[in-house]
Amino acid sequence: MTRSICDKCQFVACDCICMHLQQIINQTHVVVLQHSSEVNNAKNTVRLARLMYRNLTVLIGENSNDFLYLKQLPLATTALLYPGTDSFLLDGDISDIKLTHLIVLDGTWKKANKLFFTIDILKQLRQVSFQQLPENRYHLRKANRSDSLSSLEAIAYALSCTEGLSMAPAYSALDAMMENQFKYMPAEVRARYKSE
Repeated sequence: MTRSICDKCQFVACDCICMHLQQIINQTHVVVLQHSSEVNNAKNTVRLARLMYRNLTVLIGENSNDFLYLKQLPLATTALLYPGTDSFLLDGDISDIKLTHLIVLDGTWKKANKLFFTIDILKQLRQVSFQQLPENRYHLRKANRSDSLSSLEAIAYALSCTEGLSMAPAYSALDAMMENQFKYMPAEVRARYKSE
């Protein structure tokens, strides 16, 4: 028997989270480079970001040929969200930075790092990061770095720093998605996730 799927959020109808999604008009165009292995992952938060942020493009692939779109972007005002040693801190004084496009790598840290070293144009971009991260609220996926956020949280925090946009809508959508995942878990597993 085929389960009904919500046309908008693409979750199973009984797990529809449309009522938790708020349309946000962001000025900075966010471009997500999503590793191919993330596309069908039920825990992938980019699907939420795509539904929420008006100016957001998702590109899928694993090498430079998959991301030729990047060559169209203005190098001077495009930045890569990446925690390099010389990264410009978005949660610091950003009065001197003009940003029209923000590139976000989506995948496990290992896969995101591989995208960084595989896609040559990324080395030409200014790198931006954060000095102080908000608490990671996405408990469904284990990050092996202390400075990790889900892609949705990272996008929301970056836009809160650069445009003053509230992170509350992102958290609302994230919480709704997590609750849907929790309800299918055995009670002891659910309790362990919720206590972390």
